Amino acid sequence: MNSKKLTNVFLALALTAVSVGCSDRKANSDSDGNGIINVSPRSIVFEWQSLYEQKLNEFAGTEKFSEIAQNNVEESRFDLYDINNDGVPELFISANNQHKTQCEIFTVSEGQVISVGTLGEYGAFTYYPELRLMNDEYSGDGFVVGKFINFDGKSLKEYFSYSDNSGSASKGTAIKHEINGENLSLPEYDGAMEMYRKARRISIGRKYTFGASTIDYALHCSESWGAVLTPVEKEIFKEQLSNSLATELETGKDSAFEFCDLNGDDVPELIVSEGLSDGDSCRIYYVSNNVLLELDGTYGFKGRLNFDNEQLVFYTKGDGSGNACWSLTNTDISSFNVSRSNMECGRKYLLTEEAIEASVN
Repeated sequence: MNSKKLTNVFLALALTAVSVGCSDRKANSDSDGNGIINVSPRSIVFEWQSLYEQKLNEFAGTEKFSEIAQNNVEESRFDLYDINNDGVPELFISANNQHKTQCEIFTVSEGQVISVGTLGEYGAFTYYPELRLMNDEYSGDGFVVGKFINFDGKSLKEYFSYSDNSGSASKGTAIKHEINGENLSLPEYDGAMEMYRKARRISIGRKYTFGASTIDYALHCSESWGAVLTPVEKEIFKEQLSNSLATELETGKDSAFEFCDLNGDDVPELIVSEGLSDGDSCRIYYVSNNVLLELDGTYGFKGRLNFDNEQLVFYTKGDGSGNACWSLTNTDISSFNVSRSNMECGRKYLLTEEAIEASVN
């Protein structure tokens, strides 16, 4: 056993000891001494859950679906995100991560799942939560062409288009900067684009694999935490997120966060992502006896963690030195191999005041 793997095993044992406190969190008391019992997110039922499960199963039966990665092409994945803030998440299905692969976008309307179009490349697309706009952009040799798109609840609508070929100036090409087909001067173009260039963004499309445990978690837990957190849990999570936001404002980091149940006890842990750079990690917080505690150390790579929903193991990949893995349960990680039920976590929501309020209410 090499030293890196040995370190991770010992760390996992330490975290398992911490999880003993986490597993006793089923009953909490409010300030009046009245018992408040944690409710399972699976007890919260929405119409879209069964409809999206049918759509995922339907896609899994098509020739576009791939369950495993082959020849450097990743497996099919999906995502959930409420892109028009109506309380119902949209479903995004990504066949693979090849360059020309777009996301298929679905929503629920009048009790039916309807397709609203396709978007993106490499099986994902860029979304600007604070603007509630999607971006579809193509960059070539010396030029960029793109458009911003919003969603009205039933269809995708082009908000505006843009193009710029400034990168071709050395080739003697006539330079044009256009918005909605209108040719602008460079200062005018830059001025019109400034807000969108500065706006913070997330990637949507490839969060969850099609494993049974992950589908169950995505549909029946991921969107329901705000509905089942106790008042005390909401307060202490909100306090920590506000503190993390204050730190972000000082450091200028592009922070994000997510609730994820890392030990399967129906109470989520809070994952705060420091940013997107190579050196950025995630911090993990958990509730014990109505107090929010932080796990020792930081985890992840480029502000993201991977989580195996079947084996309850969170791990890091992509840093060039192999997987580092940890567990908050008694899982034996010494011979851990990733199952087909896994997800990426840490950056579901940008760390903003609006997102904090929405996530704990």
